[in-house]
Amino acid sequence: MKNLIIERDVCTQLALRDDSVAGFCLNSAESRLYVITDGGDVHCYSLGEANTPLWTCALGPELLAGADGPDGGADGAWTDSPWLVSCSHVLELDAVCLATRGGGIALLHVGEDAAQRLEQVGNVDDGLAALEWSPDGELLAALSGSGNLLVMNQAWELIYEGPAAGPAAAAATPADAPLPFSRGRVSWRGDGKYFAVVCAEPQTATAAANSTQAAAPPAAYRVRIWDRTTMELHATGDAAEGLLPVPAWQPNGRHLYVAAVAAPPLAGAPAWAGASPPPVPSGEASTSGAAPACPAVLLYERNGLRHGGFTLPNAAPLHSLAWSCDSELLSVLSAPGPAESTGAARPDGCCRDWVLQVWHRSNWHWYLKHERRYPPLPGAAAAAGGPHVRWDEQAGGLLHVLTPGGLYEQVSLAWDVCVSARGTAAVVDGSAVLLTPLRHGLVPPPMCAARVALPEAAVDVAIAALPAAAAGGGAGGPDGAEPEEDEVLAALTSGGRLLLARSVEEDLWQETLEDQQALAADVGAAAAALLPAAPDLGMPLAGGRRARALCWLAGVSSLLVLASPYPEAGLEDGPGDVLVQVDVEWLSCGPADPFDPRVTPEVRLTEQPPVYAGKRVLRIAPHPAGGAAVELAGGAVARFCTGAAALRPCGPRSTLPAPCTVVRSLPPAALGQLGAAQEGEPAPLLGLSRGGLLAWGSTVISPSDVTSFAVRSYGPGGPALVFTTRKNLLYTVLVSQLLSYTHRELTADPKAFRGHRREGEMQAAMHAAMRPHAATAASRDVAVRAVEAGAVLVACPAGAAAPADADGAPAPAAGACGAAAGVASAPEAAAVGGGAAGSTLRPLSERISTTPVVLQMPRGNLEGVAPRGLVLAALLGALRAGQYGEAWRLAAVQRVDLNLLVDYQWPAFLSATAAFTAAVRRPADLCDLLFALRPGSVLAEGGAYAGALEWLGEPAVPALDGARGQTLVQGSAPVARTQAAAGRQEAASGAGAGGGAGVGAGKVTAVCTAVREAVLALPDAHRYLEVVVSSYARSNPPQLEAAMRCIRDAKERELTGAAAAPCPPSTSSVSSAPAGGGHSSPADKALKHLLLYVDADELYGTALGMYDMPLAYMVVVNAQKDPGEYMAELGRLGAISPPALQRHAVDVSLRRWGSALRNLVEAGPQHFAQALQLARERGLLRQLLQLYENDPERRPVVLDAYGEHLEASKRYDDAAVSYMSAGQLEKALRAYRAAGRWRMVFVLAGQLQYDESAVQALAAELADELAASGAAADAAAVLLTYLNDVDNAVRTYCTAHEWREAVRVSHAQWRPDLVETVVAPAAAGAAAALLAEARESEERLRKYGARLADVRARRLAMAAAVVAADEGAPAAPGPEDMQSDVMSLVSGLSIYTDATAAGVPGAAGSAAGGGSASSRAPSTVGGRRAHKQTKKLQKAATRVRQGSPLEEASLVSHCHSLAPRAATLEEAAQLSELLVLLGHDDDARLLQRAVAAWQAAYQEVRDDIHAHPVPVEGPGHARAEMERLLQPPPDASAVAWKWDVLRDFGSGS
Repeated sequence: MKNLIIERDVCTQLALRDDSVAGFCLNSAESRLYVITDGGDVHCYSLGEANTPLWTCALGPELLAGADGPDGGADGAWTDSPWLVSCSHVLELDAVCLATRGGGIALLHVGEDAAQRLEQVGNVDDGLAALEWSPDGELLAALSGSGNLLVMNQAWELIYEGPAAGPAAAAATPADAPLPFSRGRVSWRGDGKYFAVVCAEPQTATAAANSTQAAAPPAAYRVRIWDRTTMELHATGDAAEGLLPVPAWQPNGRHLYVAAVAAPPLAGAPAWAGASPPPVPSGEASTSGAAPACPAVLLYERNGLRHGGFTLPNAAPLHSLAWSCDSELLSVLSAPGPAESTGAARPDGCCRDWVLQVWHRSNWHWYLKHERRYPPLPGAAAAAGGPHVRWDEQAGGLLHVLTPGGLYEQVSLAWDVCVSARGTAAVVDGSAVLLTPLRHGLVPPPMCAARVALPEAAVDVAIAALPAAAAGGGAGGPDGAEPEEDEVLAALTSGGRLLLARSVEEDLWQETLEDQQALAADVGAAAAALLPAAPDLGMPLAGGRRARALCWLAGVSSLLVLASPYPEAGLEDGPGDVLVQVDVEWLSCGPADPFDPRVTPEVRLTEQPPVYAGKRVLRIAPHPAGGAAVELAGGAVARFCTGAAALRPCGPRSTLPAPCTVVRSLPPAALGQLGAAQEGEPAPLLGLSRGGLLAWGSTVISPSDVTSFAVRSYGPGGPALVFTTRKNLLYTVLVSQLLSYTHRELTADPKAFRGHRREGEMQAAMHAAMRPHAATAASRDVAVRAVEAGAVLVACPAGAAAPADADGAPAPAAGACGAAAGVASAPEAAAVGGGAAGSTLRPLSERISTTPVVLQMPRGNLEGVAPRGLVLAALLGALRAGQYGEAWRLAAVQRVDLNLLVDYQWPAFLSATAAFTAAVRRPADLCDLLFALRPGSVLAEGGAYAGALEWLGEPAVPALDGARGQTLVQGSAPVARTQAAAGRQEAASGAGAGGGAGVGAGKVTAVCTAVREAVLALPDAHRYLEVVVSSYARSNPPQLEAAMRCIRDAKERELTGAAAAPCPPSTSSVSSAPAGGGHSSPADKALKHLLLYVDADELYGTALGMYDMPLAYMVVVNAQKDPGEYMAELGRLGAISPPALQRHAVDVSLRRWGSALRNLVEAGPQHFAQALQLARERGLLRQLLQLYENDPERRPVVLDAYGEHLEASKRYDDAAVSYMSAGQLEKALRAYRAAGRWRMVFVLAGQLQYDESAVQALAAELADELAASGAAADAAAVLLTYLNDVDNAVRTYCTAHEWREAVRVSHAQWRPDLVETVVAPAAAGAAAALLAEARESEERLRKYGARLADVRARRLAMAAAVVAADEGAPAAPGPEDMQSDVMSLVSGLSIYTDATAAGVPGAAGSAAGGGSASSRAPSTVGGRRAHKQTKKLQKAATRVRQGSPLEEASLVSHCHSLAPRAATLEEAAQLSELLVLLGHDDDARLLQRAVAAWQAAYQEVRDDIHAHPVPVEGPGHARAEMERLLQPPPDASAVAWKWDVLRDFGSGS
C-alpha cells in the first residue's frame, strides 16, 4: 500500500567547460562527487545544499591514447562513453580507479593531505569490457576484450586469469577465432563471496564476428557465477533469449537481476503487444499467448537457475540496472526507441526520452513506483547521451543522476501511503492507480476495487472529498449523518500532467467503474479501467519545472503543486521551491453528474502565479483551517492560503523538532478541542522522522522507535492518533490527549539484562517475570495492543460522524465530562431502540467494527484490528445513548468482556434491563450475558478495563463495594425491587450480603433476577425459557433446583397441552409453546442449553435430588449419556416403596446423609436400628437426637451412642454429660476420670454410693493418673483430701513447682519438718536448674544475636550488589567476605544443630504443664482434648538450615524460643522468696540477677529484630513458613516477679 514520495530533489547545473559527462562516482562517506568528462577531466564537488566545486584534474593524453570508440551492435541495447569503461572510488585506497576501453587502468589519488596525483597502474593489451571492485574493496574483477577474466588485489597482484566463459567453453572455441567481448559486465554480490560475469557465448560471438551478412545475428549472452574463494566457475545460468550484459546483484544476495529483450512470457509478468495499451499494469500475471519482443528483467539464483522476472511497460531498449543499498528499490534506465518506432510503442510518446524507473517488489508483485524522464542531447544518436544513475552507497533511497550535459540531481525517495479520511487507499503502479476503499473490504494490491488508467506513470497522487454534485457544493446529509461528499483523486504524472477522477458517491469507486463501463457501452466503447479527466492547461504545468508532489487544498476545489526551481541560475524570481495553485472547475462530474452523466469527468484547470517557499520544501498537506500546511527544511511549518502571494509562518509551536518524511494533517474536528485548551492556533501537522521520532508540532509524542502512524478524522471518542513501534506495539492516543500525553514503554530497558551475569534457570525466569514481554504488558493496557512483527499502519478509517447539537454545530468529543461525542444521532437511536423505519444511517457499531485500523503485514497482506480504546469509546457511547442492541453487537464482534455492559454506570443496567432485553431479542445472546457475569467490576482497579474511563476522559466509577443500598440509585423503583428480590434469594440460599464475595454475588444475582423478570414480562415469554433457566443457574449460589423445576413444569404443560401463557415470576416457571413436529420441545432445548454450562452429572444429581425419576431420565437422554449406565439405577430406585424409603435410597445414592437419615426415620420405628447405624457411620447422632426429641424410648439409646462417639473422639467432658443424660453414671465416671476431672469423679462416686474403701482405692488410682499426666497439683490435692497422705502431697506439690502451696500444707498439717526434709532440697535443685538455664540461655541469645546481625548484613550487601549490577553501576564497597557466593554466607556453627531446651527435669520448661487446680475450667464446647507430644516438632523447628532462604527467619525463631516465659518468671519469684525464707539471701539474689540478665538479653535481641524486620518474600508456602517462624512469643516484660530487696544497689534490675 506504499507509494514513493520525493523527499528531496536538488538539481544543480555543473560547470564542466562545455564538455559532456563520461561517468561519475561517489564517496558517500565524505560527500564527494567525482565527474569524469569525455575530454579527460575529473571534477570534484562537495555535496550539500549547494554543490560546491573543489578541484579539477586533467587525466592527460596517455590514458586516452588507446581508447576506442563505442562498439555498435545489432541489439542496440546501450552505448557507453567513447573511452571510459569504469570509474569508482576505492575507499581503502582513497583514490578513483579509472578503466578505459583501450585497457588502461589508472588511480587518481584524491586524499586531502596531498595534491591530486594520477598513477598509471597498467594496461591490458586486449582492452577492457568491464571492471568492478568487490564491495569490501579488496579485489577487482576485470573482463578483457578477448573474453579473459582477470582478478587482482589492491597490490595489483594477479590472482586469477582465464576464460570468463569457463575452461570448457574456451576449449570448444578455435584458438585463432576472434572473440569480441566489448559488452560484458561484472556484478558482485553484497557480501563479496561471489561475482557474476555476463558475456557473450564464445561460439555465437565468433559466428557474429565472422559473419559477412549485413544484419549479422547478435551474440548470445550467458550468465556465469564465479566463486571468489576458489576462483572457480560456480554455476552457469540458464540460457535465455535476448539476454543483455546488464546485470545487477541484489545487495542482500537474494537474486541476480539481468536485463533481456525478446523474452518469453514470464511467470508473474505481463505480455504487452506493440502500441496497444496494457490491459493490466506492469508486474501483473498473464497467461496469454506468445509475447512480443520487449525489455524484461530476469531473476537468477546463485546456482544459475531462473527464478521468474518481470517485463517493462514499454519497448524502449534497456540500458542499465542498479539496486539501492537496502535492497528495496531497483532502478531501470531505458534508452529512447528507434526513430521509426518513436511514439509507436506508447501513445504518449514516452520513448522519445530517456526513462528512469524505480521498481519495488512486494509479495512477489513488481510495482513501478516512480518514473523520471530526461530528454536526449540535441543531435545525439537515439541511444546516446543518456543520464548516468547511481544509488548512494550508505543512504537507502538516495538516487544520484547526472546527465551528459552536466545537470546533477540528488533525489531522496521515501515511503508513504495515500489514504483518504474515509479510508480509501491509492497505490501507484506505473501508469495505473489502484483504489481500494478499506471501509468496504481489506483487499491488498495488486487487487483493488477500481484501477485508474493513466497515459503515463504517476509521480504523486492525492485524494480528498469534495461536496457531492447534487448538493450544490455545500449541502450536507441528514442530521447526524456523514457529510454528502464524494472522493476525488488527482494524479501527477512523470510527463508533468494532471489527471483527475471522481467517485459517484462517497468512496464507492467500484460502483463508479461499473457506471462508467455502462456509459461507455452505450456509446460503443469499452473501459476496462477507470478513465480520468485529462485537462489541458495550454502550457506546461508549473512553467515546465519538474513537479514532484501535490495535495488538495482544504475546503476548496483546488490543488497545490510542489515543483523544483529551474536548475539554471537567474530564471526564478524568488528563492526556494515553487508552489503553484491550480484551481479545478468541474464542468462535468462524469458518471457522478446527476444532470449530464458522461464517461469521463470534464474539468477546467486554472494555474495561479507561483509562490516561492524561500527554502526547500519537504512535504505539503492540507491545513485543517484551510489551505495547505508546508513543511520546510529543518522542520519549520508555514501555511499556504488560497490566493496568497507568500507563505505565512505558523510559529514555533508548529515547528517540528526534526525533518519529517511522513506528515499528516490534524483533523479539523480537533481544532476546537485543542484550540480551547491552549492559546493560539494549534500545530497543524503530525510528523514522523526517519529516525522514528513522532511529533505534533514542537511536542514530541514519542522520541524514537515509531515505525508508522495514522490519524482517524472523526468517530466515537473523537479524532484519534494510532502508531506502531519497533517493539511491535500499537498505541492509541485521542487527539484531545495530545497536550498532556506522555509516552511510556511497557518493557524494561534491555541493558538491565547483563550478559556477564551467570543466571540459573530459576533466576532467569524470575527476571522474565519481573520484566514481562511487551505483548503480555500490552494485554493489560487499554491504549496499547500487540501486533505482528513488522506490521505497519496503512489507515485508520473514520468511524461514525460526530453528532450535531441543536444549532447544527458539531458536538465536541467526550472530554472530562464524558460528552456524547461519537454517539449516533437521535434518528439512529430511534432506529435501533424502537425500530423506526426510514433511517438509512449505518449503526455506530457497524461503522467501527467494519472499518478497523488497517495494518499491512511484511508478506503484503492486509489485516484489520480494532484498538481496544476505540472499541470501548464506541461501546460506551452506545450505552450512554441507550443503543443496547448496537452495544451488544459491538461487544460480540470485538470480543469485549460482556461484564462491561453491566458494570458501566452500575447499577443503571438494572433499571434498563427491560430496554436491553427489548433490543437484544435473541435468547442465546441473553444467556451468553448471564453466563459471562463475574463478581466485581471490570472497570475497577485490577479489572480487565481498569483505567478505561480515565483514558476516555470520564470520571472513574468506584468498585462494587460497601452496602448494596448505598451502591444502588436511590429512588429507582425497578432497581430497588430487583435488588430486594436478589436479597431475598440470597437470604433463602444462605448467601451473605456483606463485603468480599457477597458483593460480587449481589451483582450476579441482581442481574440474573432483573433479566429474568424482564423476559417474563414480555408478551412472548415462552421463547425465553432458556434465559430463565440460565438466570437460576447463574445465581450465586446456583439455584439448580429452581431451574430444573422450570423445565419440569414446561414439560408437563407440553404433555398436557396447556395454553402457552406466561407464568408469574413468583412461580419460578415459564410455560412453553407446543413443540412443532419433528423438532425438540422448548423444555428439551432449555435443558440442552443448560447442559452446555452445567455439568451433566450435577444436573442429574439435582433432578434425582428432587425425587423426580422422569426428570432425571430426561437429563440422561439430553446429555448424550449412555442410558444403560443410569437405567439400572433409576429402575432400582423407582421400584422402592414406600416413598420415604425411596427418598432415602435416592439420598444415599447422592450421599446426602442428613436427608437420608430424616427419610429413614420417617419410614417408621422398624428402621431405628438402621437409622442408628447410619448416624454412627456418618456422624449424624446429633441430628438423630433432634429427630427423636419426643421419643423417650429411643432417645436414651441415641444418647448412649452419642456418648460413646464423644468418648472415642476424646471429648470426655461432653461424653460424660451425654452418659448422664442417658442414665449411664458408670460410663460418665469413666469419662470424667479420663478427662482428669477428679472432683466430678468423686461426685459421681457419691451418686453411685461407693463405700469408704472404694473411694480411697479410687483416690489412690486417680492420684497416680493425675501425677502421670502432669497434673501434679491436682494429684497432691487428691492425696491430701481423700488419703490424708501429707508426705506424698508435699512431694507432689514440689514436683508441680507449687512451692508456696507445699510450705503452706506442711505447716497446716503440723509437719514443719517437711519443709527442711522435702521442700528445701527440691527448691535448691530447681533453683540450680533455673540458674543454669538462665545463664545458658543468655549466652545463646548473645551468640544468636551476633549471628543474626551478620546474616542480615550479608543479605543487605548482596541486595545492594544486585541493584548495582542491574543499574550498571559498581557495587558499594564492603567487607571482603561479603563478595563471596550466596552459599558461603553461613560458615557453620555446630550449635545451630543442637536443641535449645534446657533438658533438665523439673525445669521451667515443665512448669507450664502444671498449675493450680483452680487454674483450669471444664470445657463447655468440645471437651478437653488429648495432650499431644510436641517435643519432636519443637526440636525440628529449632534447627537452622545453613545457607537456606529461611536461615535468617530460623535464627529469629531461635531467639524467640529462648525467651523467658511468664511461668518461668513466676517460678523464679517463688524460688527467690523461698530461698530468703530459708535464709539463703545470697542465693536468692544470685538467682534473680541471672534471670534478670536472661530477660534483658532477650529484650535486647527482640528490640533489634523489631528495628530490622526480616522481609517476607517468596511464594505462598514460603511466606507462610516465614510468618510462622517470625511470630514472637507473648511479651512477659509486664510480669512483676522481682523482689525489691534483692535488687542490686544502684541499678534497676
